[in-house]
Amino acid sequence: MRIVFPDGAGCVQRDEDLDRLRRIGPVEFHRKPPADRADLVARLQDAEAVFLDYSTVDAEVLGQCPRLRFVCFLGIGYASYVDVAAARRRGIVVTYTPDYGATSVAEYALGMLLALTRHIGAAFVSLREGQWKPGRFQGIELKDKTLGIVGLGPIGTEMARLAAGIGMRLVGWTRRPTPDRARHGLALVPLEDLFARADVVSLHLSYTPESHGLVSRALLERMKPGAFFVNTARARIVDNVALAELLQSGRIAGAALDVHEEEPPPADYPFRRLPNVLITPHIGYNTREAGANMLRIAIETLEAHVRGERLHVVSE
Repeated sequence: MRIVFPDGAGCVQRDEDLDRLRRIGPVEFHRKPPADRADLVARLQDAEAVFLDYSTVDAEVLGQCPRLRFVCFLGIGYASYVDVAAARRRGIVVTYTPDYGATSVAEYALGMLLALTRHIGAAFVSLREGQWKPGRFQGIELKDKTLGIVGLGPIGTEMARLAAGIGMRLVGWTRRPTPDRARHGLALVPLEDLFARADVVSLHLSYTPESHGLVSRALLERMKPGAFFVNTARARIVDNVALAELLQSGRIAGAALDVHEEEPPPADYPFRRLPNVLITPHIGYNTREAGANMLRIAIETLEAHVRGERLHVVSE
């Protein structure tokens, strides 16, 4: 079985990290992303198993990979990069790596929230530029503020645990509102109520066709004046045009965004110009611990496939 990493993988730190895969077959690891679509196809053309980082594998690409039978997306947001329906039609199994970095992403989301509400990034830049203006950077305490968590899977649940630890009140929404999801003192509420009640809204929802644009202008306009918005999930869950307008007008106090509709964002990216926005280059998942978990889970999915078993196979 020929195994290909066509666009590198941050979870692979050393060559010996791939030894477990080499027991299955030869491994071709490209450290740099493909130059273009043709280069991607050339790398994938003879592959039987692929571990995908951020390249888009759509129906056209899949059609040029006659030997391909297995794709593992290294992460959670497979729907943004893999045409699952086209893969299924061609008999290709698609897997992903759930729960690899819940603590890493939740800690990062909380860190972004603290940096946003206490102006840590702006204060750092100001001082580095030789200014001393502490009065510019009055923040707020998060204790006793209401955090609205959209999505209560492993990351959202971990975010609830962390936020409860600093004394925040918690409300949450999930597509599967079962009693076991109301943990750490969290109250389950309708999505409209969450946006209206929260001092901070934090997204922890996976991206699917159903969640595309879920956070609409109408929902954003329900937020309190002075509320904050944090997105470490996927940008396409949000009406970002509306979000930028509401931030620019001051209707929403600030936002922290680790995910973007284009990555890297274009030069005219509106959030780059807004002083009340903290943006980072999609690094919430990026810890040594999460990387090790991701690679382990990914390898386990291929090992299961080789045994004729199904592990973390995409169901939609």
